[in-house]
Amino acid sequence: MAGGLSAHLWFRASKIGIPSVAVDSYDGKVSFSDALKLQSDKNAQAAFAGTFAALFQALSIGFPILGPSLGLQ
Repeated sequence: MAGGLSAHLWFRASKIGIPSVAVDSYDGKVSFSDALKLQSDKNAQAAFAGTFAALFQALSIGFPILGPSLGLQ
């Protein structure tokens, strides 16, 4: 689930339109710097979710290998 959430957030971040530097606003709603901040925030959230996806995958691979030697079943 964490991997799917990460992919979804990165997809949404990639769909945020960045206006030209010469244009003060994008569709009259978001300025250039606000659009960059919004995209940056979405990318940060996606990276955070990706961290959990990698951690859970490492745990799911590591437990069957290391669990018995640590006394975990």
